[in-house]
Amino acid sequence: MRNGASGRIVERARKQAGWMALALIAAISACGKSSTSPTDGGHPGEAGTPSDGSSDGPSIATACGELGQALCAKRMSCSSVNVALVYGDLATCVARETLNCANALASPNEGDTPAMVEACATAYAAVSCADYHQDNPPAACNVVGPRAAGMACTFDGQCASDYCSGIKNALCGTCAAPPAAGASCAGSFCGHGQECVEATMLCQTYGASTASCSADLPCGDTLSCTGATTTVAGTCQTAEASGAACGGTSPGCDGFRGFFCAGATGAKTCVPISYVTDGMPCGDQASTFVQCTKGSCYTSTGLATGTQVGTCKANAADGAGCDPVLGPACTFPARCVSGADGGGSTCVVPTGANANCG
Repeated sequence: MRNGASGRIVERARKQAGWMALALIAAISACGKSSTSPTDGGHPGEAGTPSDGSSDGPSIATACGELGQALCAKRMSCSSVNVALVYGDLATCVARETLNCANALASPNEGDTPAMVEACATAYAAVSCADYHQDNPPAACNVVGPRAAGMACTFDGQCASDYCSGIKNALCGTCAAPPAAGASCAGSFCGHGQECVEATMLCQTYGASTASCSADLPCGDTLSCTGATTTVAGTCQTAEASGAACGGTSPGCDGFRGFFCAGATGAKTCVPISYVTDGMPCGDQASTFVQCTKGSCYTSTGLATGTQVGTCKANAADGAGCDPVLGPACTFPARCVSGADGGGSTCVVPTGANANCG
């Protein structure tokens, strides 16, 4: 159920931390991804299959509510600032993840069932923060649908490959093999264990501890790229928390959990990141770093990265205008769909009705 944040589990929050060369992701939620082949011979949303779950099993509302709670509880326990950045608060996180799950289950040829969603929700309690942030879901959440490569799709779980390509800014994509490292993520989400690097718009696999890294080759959760320059690769080392020395030959700070390396050259320390709302200045402020809650930091040309400063733009409401480059963005599970209103781009939540692409 990856489609979108949660592609966004990490995608949007990490794009806001462009100074670390982190790009987020969606999403990657167990339900956005829409999941396994049912064993009862039917798919939710198809003729003859109850759209709210079978009489002897959970309803869609119950199962998806449990999944929304499980995903957001895990997100909150791993990085409470991530919840604030993407959703603003825990209640909104649960509501949006639940909505995505319910819409996926109601879509035609969706491989998941309410019972499978419940099993997925239960399994998330044991998932590590590294696996959660890097979109490596538990086995109970890895499920597939019946559509072959080349067929139209809206959710990953409609596809036999468990991957729907081309849906970052569109309601309809194409079932395809998950992308390999180095594949474009301009219009598609990356695969499990990958990040969409903002500077290159290419999917790259997260580096483990001691792995080679650079601005274009990201390190995994709790790690920072240490010693890298524009011409020399660094190594992935454990990121530091508040008050620790950072920069130069020292590891960087754990930006995903709210810390930034600031201060005079040779005497830098990790300090807490500041958070502001719509219309406020954001980006690298030298003595601290400023991020946006429920939105992203934009310059006149796109997302602020590196040492750039910009202005916060709050995420657009469902049905409102959006811009995938200049902002505002949409709140998961909505997608910024070009021409959705007959004109510019609009935030549209994919549903079982508009998922019938083929």
